[in-house]
Amino acid sequence: MIEHIVRRVRRNHALEHATVTLLLERGMAPPLGGYSTPGGFFIFGRVRTGLLQEVVAEALAGLNAGNEDLAISPHCGTNLAAGTLIGVLLANAILGKRRKGRLKRLPLAILGLAVGVALGRPVGNALQRRYTTLAQMGGLEVDRVTSLWPGDAPGLHRVRTLQPQVGPLMSS
Repeated sequence: MIEHIVRRVRRNHALEHATVTLLLERGMAPPLGGYSTPGGFFIFGRVRTGLLQEVVAEALAGLNAGNEDLAISPHCGTNLAAGTLIGVLLANAILGKRRKGRLKRLPLAILGLAVGVALGRPVGNALQRRYTTLAQMGGLEVDRVTSLWPGDAPGLHRVRTLQPQVGPLMSS
């Protein structure tokens, strides 16, 4: 059951990334982002519902055609988390537990943080490919795109997806 839910989120995460990538290619300006769930994903940004429907369909077609690179985003939180974790681990290793001489090691610790940030994108992209996105859509369909927060301010849309059942989501 857990594997099925994780697979659903990973597919929706891939489609969310592909959608944001195509919106950016069409000139959509930030703020723009998304959040994936087992039932679909949310898109935050100034985008018209009709345009979003069109781009989501294009993104799904691209992924179904084998364009797996659409599923990997340099703007993903996975990259930020990976870079932060690596940087913090390096800085802590450099600073060590001994208080004596810590101030002298501070510049190296800051360098460790910078190295972590630099490694964030390549490590994060690898994590996306392996763990947080799934570019093979496996029959995923877009059910509907709904505007939840229309207006001039950055809006909120929900993209609801349907995925073939590999097994029940909940035990009966």
